[in-house]
Amino acid sequence: MAKYKLPVNKQSVASELNVNLGPDTSARQNGSVGGSMVKKTFEYINGKI
Repeated sequence: MAKYKLPVNKQSVASELNVNLGPDTSARQNGSVGGSMVKKTFEYINGKI
């Protein structure tokens, strides 16, 4: 269960990056999803989204 409600959705970010989340996905691909989530969260906080 998540502690916080983030302004971005992991599945939507993954689909934007054409990454299928799952055990067969590389660490690099999973990292790109996480990095994009952080970037979008900071953009949201700073009012850019």
